[in-house]
Parts: sequence; C-alpha cells; structure tokens
Amino acid sequence: MSDLVVSASVWGTMRSASATDPAAGEAGSIPAPSEAEPIRLRDGSSVTIRVARSEDEPALRSFLEGLCLEARRLRFFTGALDIDEAAHWAAATGPERCGLLAHDETGTLVGHAAYIQLSETRAEVAVEVADHLHGRGLGTVLIERLAAIAERRGITHFVAEVLRENRAMLDVFRDGFDARVVRHDGPEERVEFLTSGWRLARARFATHDDRRSCIA
Repeated sequence: MSDLVVSASVWGTMRSASATDPAAGEAGSIPAPSEAEPIRLRDGSSVTIRVARSEDEPALRSFLEGLCLEARRLRFFTGALDIDEAAHWAAATGPERCGLLAHDETGTLVGHAAYIQLSETRAEVAVEVADHLHGRGLGTVLIERLAAIAERRGITHFVAEVLRENRAMLDVFRDGFDARVVRHDGPEERVEFLTSGWRLARARFATHDDRRSCIA
C-alpha cells in the first residue's frame, strides 16, 4: 500500500489556482522549516525537509514521473495524470497554501506534501512519497511538519479524502494524528484531524512507544 492521498476537490482547486496565484514564489512569507531540516527515518536513513519553491518544478516533475501507476492512482484518484500540471501546482506558493519537499542523502527528491486552505480555519492536505520509501515514516513526518506550519497560520483542522482501499494512508492519519472518519462517500473516506495533532505524531515517531505508531 502507498503513503499517498489527495482529494478530487483539492486537485480541481490545484488546476484553477496554479495559473492565477499572485503570491507564487513568495516562499519567504510562509512559516517553514529551516532551509534544510535533517530528519532521520525509522530505518536510520536521513532526509532533509524544506519549503517548496517555484524553481523546484522540474524536480517535482521527475519525482511524479517516477511514481508507479498504482501510486499515482492512489495519489490523484486516477492513473491518467497530467504530470506537468501537477508539478506546476506543487511548486507554487501563496497565502492559502504551503508545500514541503523531502530530499534523500543524494539530493534526490523523495517526498512532497502540501495543503490548500478551504476556509479561515480548515485546509485540505495531500502527501506523496517515493515508492521505495513507503513504510519508513516519511509521510508522517511531512504531514506533521505541514500541520505545525498550518497551526501557526491559524488553521485548526486538516481534512483529506482517501480511497477506502488505501488502508496504509488511513492508518497514517488515524494512528499518527488520531484522525476520525467524518464521511463515507462511494469509494472514498473523508478524514479530519486537528493540526495541533502534529505534537502527538512527533512524540509517537520519536519514542515508538505506541505500537500503532509504526506507520508510513
């Protein structure tokens, strides 16, 4: 299973906002981790996390192209993805969105997470992780860092729509952030959790005391 999720509504918003966002490229206006925050994953390997910028678009395109077809389907709810369009959106920044990138020890892009604001206090979140890094905690780390940024910006809740078959991603949200399912709609489940849950996820990731915390 894959550490991937995005809702159809977010993807539709991505497509309309990417070409019109007046704040694109103003990454410095968004509270973000340090330029290269080092993180150690569950298997002992290391990544660095930083905010996404417009110049990351080529690397994001290569990253998305490298995902297997099943991963793309779980990520975008379709295998027929316009990769150029998705990469352009993922590299955009602005007052109602934030994106984070993870690079491995060779400098290769291996993970991306983003939120887009739905209202003053709510935002929809999406994350994708390179196929070979599933199950090592990177998806959890990216969501946790993103939730901390969102909380500082006054966003209190994250929501996400997940294909019901994507049990691994549902476990990330439930076990890491105590998310609850708030809606069942066809093949999708809508989950919701507090952005303040990043503290819980970080503690579980650091201690491994809770057996349920062995998540993506």
